Amino acid sequence: MSAEIAKLRYLQFPRWTAAAVVGVSAIAGILLLVLQPKSADTYATVPSLAVGVTYQIAAVVFGVWVATLEFSSGTLQRTLTAQPNRSKVLIAKLAVLVVGVAATGAIASCVSIGLSSIASSRAGVHFDQGDCAAALFSLLAPGIAAAVVGFGLGLLTRSMGGGVTGSLAVVFVLDGALGAVPGLKEWTFGKVSSDLQSSLSGQGHPTHSLLAAGFASLVWMALLTLPGWLSFNRGDLK
Repeated sequence: MSAEIAKLRYLQFPRWTAAAVVGVSAIAGILLLVLQPKSADTYATVPSLAVGVTYQIAAVVFGVWVATLEFSSGTLQRTLTAQPNRSKVLIAKLAVLVVGVAATGAIASCVSIGLSSIASSRAGVHFDQGDCAAALFSLLAPGIAAAVVGFGLGLLTRSMGGGVTGSLAVVFVLDGALGAVPGLKEWTFGKVSSDLQSSLSGQGHPTHSLLAAGFASLVWMALLTLPGWLSFNRGDLK
């Protein structure tokens, strides 16, 4: 675990990824400060859209990076020498991934809420901070799910490019591909993630309950992580 934490602290990629998400939230807030829109809804929807898309993409990329770092850097044998139990290595990576993604989302949400509040106050517009906070913090669960999907497909492909491509396809493209299959349209990863966010925020009209959407998200994460996990534990790794 300490080795995985050290990678987050000292390697540049995690810091730049987190900075990109927080930076987008800051830019959205600054635009609200400059433009001063008169619609109260704008002060919640703009940060939610900006952070939502950036956060999910960054979570996917970061998940793949965590899974493939040793493969790309050639340090896998050194890692397994220090910790021969491969499952413990993966559990440590997954734990650091979840905490890192959650922390980044929470920081970006706080930045967005603060700047939106300041912008609405300067524009003389009444702004419901509670609704904005609910919309932003509800993004954390789908973001974590997307990160785990990236982690699983990164393990399976053992390639940064292949893992990112496959994960983004699952998160953003698979809905359309499975939409024509009877019985699957309402249970794609994108659909259950959207329902999970809507249920947590109390906004929108989710098809599934919070429990159903959460369970379906866990099933998707397990299905997309298990093949790579088994391959990592049983395969000949070099």
